[in-house]
Parts: sequence; C-alpha cells; structure tokens
Amino acid sequence: MSDAELGLMTERVGYAWKNFEDQQATIRAADLKAGYLVTFLLFFGASTIPLGKEVLPALRWVNAGEIAASALYAASYLVFALGFVRALYLISHVLTPRIARHHARPADGRELLYYEHVVRYDNSAAYFEAMARVSPEEMLRNVTDQVYELAMICKAKVDSLRAFSQAFKITLVAWFISTGVGFWIMTWMK
Repeated sequence: MSDAELGLMTERVGYAWKNFEDQQATIRAADLKAGYLVTFLLFFGASTIPLGKEVLPALRWVNAGEIAASALYAASYLVFALGFVRALYLISHVLTPRIARHHARPADGRELLYYEHVVRYDNSAAYFEAMARVSPEEMLRNVTDQVYELAMICKAKVDSLRAFSQAFKITLVAWFISTGVGFWIMTWMK
C-alpha cells in the first residue's frame, strides 16, 4: 500500500470512528432521556393510584353534574392507566440492551471491535495477535460494521423514544385531568 493509499485509509478509518462515537453519544442521550422520563412517569403513577383509591369509591351517579364529573374522572383514570402501561412498555424498549444482529458469526478479521466477538478469543494475548495481523481495510471494516450495528440500535431506541413521547403526552394530560377532577370529587366527601 502506497503512502497516499495508507493516508486515505487512515482518513477513512478516522471518519468511520467519528461516526461510531457520534452513534454512541446518540444512544447514551436516548438512554439518559428515557431515564429522566421514566422518573416523571413513576411520579405520576405514584400520585394517581393513591388518589384513585380515595376517589373511585366516592364517585356519584345521581345528578347530571355528578355523573359528568364521575364519568370524566373514570375516563381520565382509565386513559392514564392504559397510557402508563403503554409508556412503560415503550420505555423498556429504549432501555433494553442490544446485541449484534447483522453478523452473528463474524468472518475472520471482522471480530475485533464488538464486545461479544472480542470475548470469543481465549485471552487478551490471542486478541492482541489478531489485532497485530489486521490490515487497514479490515480495521475499516470492523469500524463500519460497528457503526452499522450502532445505527440499528440507535434507530430502535429513538423510534421507541418517539412512540414513548406520544404515550407520555397522553398520560400527562390524563394525569392532569384525573388529578384535578379527583381533588374536586374529594370535596364531595365533606
């Protein structure tokens, strides 16, 4: 390989590595956002369930005002409960660890970066020997394979985070309604 070709290959590996780092940062950001949002979701659940235990037995179905308030509370509580379960389900998809899918059985020279492939080596000396033998093309292939894997992981996490965001918004609106109406219904008990 000439110096110019080696320089170009080094540039390509560097570019691919930058993409690899960007993908990892996006995945970490998605995980961090999911962690924050799940905390809010759990707060909403922890405040809604005890209120529901007090309000549901106090619902009245006698006059139009009581029927409307009771129906609004029951409907918003149900929407909250369904949204809560859906949001927890979706957030679990964001936080789920991922494994390699696009090459479960790597070709020789293509198992140097992904942790599941690295641990297939008997020891660190065997891994070092494999790294010492790898060509610049194989290095680029290792990095691009990982960029591809990370892109698939990133897509799965971001898609789940977007779907969670929609469920979270619905759950939040239902929480506001059920909490407000619930506290109003509790004044009936006095």
